Amino acid sequence: MRIRSILTAAAAVALAACADNPVDAPQTKIVANGPKSAVQGALPPLTLAPREIFPPFKLTGPVSSDGFVSNDASSSLGNDRPPQIKYWGGSLILRQQLAAIYYGNKTIYNNGPKTGTNGAGSADNSLIGYFLRNIGGSPYWGVNTSYSQTLAGIESFVQNTMDYSSFWAPKSGPRSGATVTDDEMVSVIEDGFNSGALSYDPNRLYMIFTGPGVNLGGGFSSDNLQYCAWHSAYYRGNGQIVQVSAMPYDADFTPAHPSAGGYICVPQDGAPNGDVGADGTVSAMTHEAEETTTDPYINGFLGWYDIRGYETADKCAYIYGPVSRNATGFYNLTIGGKPFLVQQQWLNASPQRCASHL
Repeated sequence: MRIRSILTAAAAVALAACADNPVDAPQTKIVANGPKSAVQGALPPLTLAPREIFPPFKLTGPVSSDGFVSNDASSSLGNDRPPQIKYWGGSLILRQQLAAIYYGNKTIYNNGPKTGTNGAGSADNSLIGYFLRNIGGSPYWGVNTSYSQTLAGIESFVQNTMDYSSFWAPKSGPRSGATVTDDEMVSVIEDGFNSGALSYDPNRLYMIFTGPGVNLGGGFSSDNLQYCAWHSAYYRGNGQIVQVSAMPYDADFTPAHPSAGGYICVPQDGAPNGDVGADGTVSAMTHEAEETTTDPYINGFLGWYDIRGYETADKCAYIYGPVSRNATGFYNLTIGGKPFLVQQQWLNASPQRCASHL
């Protein structure tokens, strides 16, 4: 859950009053379970902006024998969730790029990059790499083309593209049981730039993946599960802005193995491709990539979200629509000929709704 508000009750009233004209809304916010921002755009160099978190799913009763849960029930918040999504006047990322940083002490995903290697996204043989190479141009990713920016009177739409530009697996990384701080994440990315393992592009999302048992960002543990992923950004010393996402090992928390209090990140115990780690990552990974496209931090989060702070993917969290089942798990999409379970995305059309295609 994302909550954007200003810092005083009076200002909160002002925000509600201008809900139909969001471009004029105050530009400070509070992120649920996260830090409070100062005036947006005033970040010191190498300081992460407030996180936009993807919260875990709360189990509210016994899980069925098939081990699958979702938020699709008519009584849950989903397709009828008010209010409508709105544009807040800022820049979007019209042609999404992604660089994967596999930060671990060994290979994180089956057939994935080994530690101490880097290369083009085309050389990533993991299921994560396969998904990223094939999601662009798909009917599912096309939902993002319903979003646009208007700058200097010119409207431009998000394109149905995904450039998986590169990967990097540093020589050393955290082991199970370790906690990775925000400062460490920024330092890792900067090390990648400085060494040449990563190249800079303002339209590129630098997504950090970690392995089982690693507390990425301090809020991903059994006794303190605040999120399943998040996105943010920071300014470099030279003024360049870097879009960042934390992608912990979501398969640590499933219906069979929830966190304390009964929270999960993966809504099934199976894996449609038989790859528990990667299958369990793709939905949250897509969630954060979509939201970085439609609501990146560029002098503030000024893209698309509703007046409650829900971004495009938040409004459809854990909603999948019709699902199928194969021998190893549940899925609702076929991407590049492979089955995946990926939450739906909020379609900015009439009527606004959760959808898997335009």
